[in-house]
Parts: sequence; C-alpha cells; structure tokens
Amino acid sequence: MEDKLRHVLRSLKLRRAHTQRSCQDTAYAWRHTCGAVYASLRSFVGSVFLLASISVGASGLTEIDTILREEHLPGIAWVSIHGEDSQATGNGFADLASSSPMTATTKVQVGSVTKTLVALGVLHLVTSERISLDDNVQNALPELNWDNPWTETPITVQHLLEHTAGLDNLRMWQFLNSRVTEDTPLSAAFPPDFDHLLKVRTRPGTQYSYSNIGYALLGMIIERVTADRYEDFLQHALLNPLEMNDSSFHFISQQSDARLAMGYVDDGVEQIAVPMFLRSAGQFTTTANDMQIFLEFLLGDGNNGGSSWVAPEYLQRLGTPSTTDAYAHGLHVGHGLALGLRDRHGALGECHPGTTFGFRAQLCVFPKQRKGFFYAVNADNEQSNYERLTSHFINGLQIAPGEKQLPRSSENLDRYRGLYRLSPSNMAQFAWLDWMFNSVWVGIDEDRERLVIRSLQAPDKTLRPLGNGLFRENGRLQASHVIYGDSTLKLSNGLMTWARASMLTLALAWISLVAGACGLLYITLRGGWLFFTGRLRKHTAVLIPWLSLIAFALPVYLYTTQSFLQFGELTAASAVLAALTGALPIALGTGVYLIAQGGNATRIDLYAVVAGFQLCSILVVLGVLPVVFWR
Repeated sequence: MEDKLRHVLRSLKLRRAHTQRSCQDTAYAWRHTCGAVYASLRSFVGSVFLLASISVGASGLTEIDTILREEHLPGIAWVSIHGEDSQATGNGFADLASSSPMTATTKVQVGSVTKTLVALGVLHLVTSERISLDDNVQNALPELNWDNPWTETPITVQHLLEHTAGLDNLRMWQFLNSRVTEDTPLSAAFPPDFDHLLKVRTRPGTQYSYSNIGYALLGMIIERVTADRYEDFLQHALLNPLEMNDSSFHFISQQSDARLAMGYVDDGVEQIAVPMFLRSAGQFTTTANDMQIFLEFLLGDGNNGGSSWVAPEYLQRLGTPSTTDAYAHGLHVGHGLALGLRDRHGALGECHPGTTFGFRAQLCVFPKQRKGFFYAVNADNEQSNYERLTSHFINGLQIAPGEKQLPRSSENLDRYRGLYRLSPSNMAQFAWLDWMFNSVWVGIDEDRERLVIRSLQAPDKTLRPLGNGLFRENGRLQASHVIYGDSTLKLSNGLMTWARASMLTLALAWISLVAGACGLLYITLRGGWLFFTGRLRKHTAVLIPWLSLIAFALPVYLYTTQSFLQFGELTAASAVLAALTGALPIALGTGVYLIAQGGNATRIDLYAVVAGFQLCSILVVLGVLPVVFWR
C-alpha cells in the first residue's frame, strides 16, 4: 500500500514468493535449498515468458503494448469512457506461465481503489438518512480505544472519508500478517489492549493524512448500521443493482478463482493474493467490464435502478476538498469524499490510485467532460513508470486543459524560507525516519522570483508565486502548494503538510546520526580485527558492544527463513530483533562505563563507543528503539 513499506521490505530482502511458505515446516536444510531453488526457477521462468511477451514485432504493437514492453509489465485491464463512447479491454498477459491473455473479463485486484466503492456505499447510507456525514464516529464505535486530545472536535464520518481524521495510516502488523484469514472480523484490527492505536495526531478536519485505518473504521460503521458484513451489504446494495456481476469485496485468490490474473513483483516473481486486516481499505476484485459500469455511474447523476442511490450533491463532492486549513487558504487540490483532485499531465481530474500485493491500479474521472478511465496492472514493480499509462489515457481522452493560473511577482518570498518537517508523518512508527529524510528546505531561486523545494527523496521543485501564499509548481495548471500560518508556517500540497522546523535541530540530529553510525561501524571493524588477532578479551570495553552488534546477524538470518507476510508478527526473528535493539544501548553504555573505569581502550575506541551510545540513547527517547512491529 505504501512506498515506504515496500522500501523497508526490499531493503531487508524479505520479499519472497508466497508459495515458499509450504517449505517452512520441514528441516532447515531442505527449506533453505527448496526456497532458493524454487524462487530462482520462478524468476527465470517469469523472465523468459515476460521476454517472450514483449518480443513481438514493433509494427504489431499498440502504444499500450509498447509501454508494457518498455516498463517490463505483464498485462493490463483497462477502461476508457469518452462521453457516450466507451471501451473495456486488456493487453498483455494475465498469467505469464500459461500465456493466458488479459481481457475485459479477466479479474484483477485494485488495492486502494477499493476505497472509492466503500465511500460510495457510505454515501448511499447518508443519502438514505441511515447515517450522517456529521455523525460522531467515537459514539458509533464506543468499544474502541479512542485517543483524541481535541475532545471538542470529534471525528466524524466525513473526516474518515476525506482522510482528515488525524489518524495513523496503519501499523506494520495490520499490513503484513499471515494470521489474518478471509473471515477475520474488522474489529480484530483494533485489539482492546493496544493503546494509542487510534491516537488523533492533528485536530480532526484540519489536515489531510492518508489513513487505511480510517477506511477500516468505515467498514465497521457500515456493519454497525446495517447489521451485516460490509462485503455482503455492498454486494446487495451496490454491485448487484449495477450488475457488476464479476466483482466482489470478499477475498478471492488465484487458487480459488482461475479467472483472477496472477500478480507479480520485481523480476517477474509471482505473488498470489493474501487476505488483510484492513480489507475494507484495499480488498476488491473486479473486471474491466464491471469497472466500465462503475465509471459510468460515477459520471452519472447518482441514480441506480430508477431511484437516487447517491444524492447528486455528494457526487459533486467526490473529488472536492472542503474542510482542511490548506483549502481554507485557497488550495483546491486535495481529497474529497472519495477521490483526490489531481493536477497531472495538463489536466485536472478526480482520481484514486491503488496498490496491493502484485497489482497497481488507477481510476480517474473528469465529470464536467463526462470522461474517465481505469486501469489495473498485474505487477507491483518499483522500477516501472506507471505514470506513462496515466498520461496515455489522459492524452487519448483528449481532456481539455484547464486555465493556467498566472504568476504574480509581487510576493515577498523571504518569509517562506526555511526547513519544514512532515506534520504529521504518514505512519507514526516511521516519524523519526520522516524527520531525518523527508524534511524539505524551501529556498529562493537565483532570480529571486520563485521558491525552490529541495529534499533528499525527490528532485527539486520550482514554485511560481500566485499571491496570498499560493504557489504553482512547474507543469501544473493551478495552485499546487500553499504556505499559511502565523506563529508556525505550514506548507501543504493538499496531500501532505510540512511545518516550519528548526534547522539547528535537524543539523544536530544529522551530526548525531553520522557520528553514531561511524562509531558503530568502527566498533564492528575494530572488534573483528581484535577477534582475529586474539586480543578481543583484553578490550572488554569494545568486546561487549561488538558482541551486541554482530548478534544482529541472527535476526537477519531468521527473517530470511520466514514469509514476508510474518514481518508484522511476533516471531523468533522479530522477538530477537526487539531484544537486540533494546539491549544495544545497554551494551554501549556498559562500554562507556568500562572505559571510564580505566578499561583497556584507545581514545578512538572511547569516541566510537560514546558516539554509538548517544545515538542509541536518543533513539530510545524518541521511541525508535527497541524495534517492535507487532504492536
């Protein structure tokens, strides 16, 4: 679901094929050999079939085929609606091993595009007056452990729909967990003994912060109001009347339904579907034919079967933000009741992307022009540029460009310069990483006419001033950023918010990080040298920290022997990792104490141990250590 999660997984080399789990109950030697050989064979076979699928002569390729070939994507199911004309079809392969083609009737998974349909289900309940957008969610679900310091501003249904409730995105155990089944109730994602899981980090309604947890709560509200599983309610109330007969909110895998396309990850490795805790946020299986019906409904007047299924006023607000501080200060891009208003490729559209295991999807509608598109690709490949597909469909639909807002040169830019940190970070567990690596610096270009946003994670962005704190990024039509606030300036692009922060604090944090990392590296190398020369026992100040560091090889090994789906569970690997990350500061502190007591150590040894100790101590205070992903 999140780029950050995929990065963490790949950096730890945990992304293994799901079917490798069948070897885990055998002896280690067989498991290791079987898993390695099987993964290699699958990767080889997938690559062979992928190469075969893209080796067709260029004269027989459509533009979509060319994109699939150049981006190393197996197949795509897609829909394009142009007024009264529409098309639903597929290109490429649904399964590389069998060379089965992707068609309009091939089933695909859409990830977070699911939220669009769940939101429509909630708006149906609002239209039928069974709930209200202003309903207090805490009152609707009183059994959950709510932690909202803004008691005068309760979370409402509208806040959940718009991702402005101030809730965390998700926890690792809610995302990667092999213990969840297709029948696990949504309430299992919110154990009563887990404190701060529903901590509200910003005043509800003021800031956008994407939350899968929020849409899981919407699924629970549907169930509370209808006294039915949300999957069954949406099946009867939405899918059946629309005659989306090949779609389902229930869990479907390639093993249970041969029509479901095989998902793939990097290098053409197969990835079968897996159930999830927060399934109302990302579990939906459909076809291009069915999504054509759904797009036509989104572009219509809200009638379903001759009656008003969703009030037109709510359809008009699907992609229109309305409550955030950024919107109040003039920024109109952002998220509405179901979709996000996106300014991309020379067009303004109401869109929602989706990512799940082995699939990526995109849905966009342009209501005023009665145009829209949807596509789902059966590959989640970090190296592929999926925006080429989005651009292709926008260009093919001949979306009329909106009027470009012209810059104003009278804006005083000096007051906006400075460091800004994410506020809040999308995932509370990674707040420190976001502080260190996702903060941005706002400066002024050489001509002193534009702002420049610099970060470690993306190319520089140049912003032209539009007046009143609004700015337009190069390549955009309308205001893409706004800076507002009095005592503390905030920078927002409608989907993320940064708050002005101290450059000195970040500089000290980086000094701490670099010094600590160098110290830990030195201890590792120094201890290794002393070990091989037989002198380590005489250097106890280095010995204890060194043993703590090399012990991390154990959890690394243990993680490679388990399924990536167990990453968020309490397993031998995660337990050892938590124990070692909790013990590391103690070991380094012991080293500092021994040196202070006259232990056998050089001055460089002292600097290294102290540097490592100060870093780990800070991480303990910030809650980064010990590393725990199962709570």
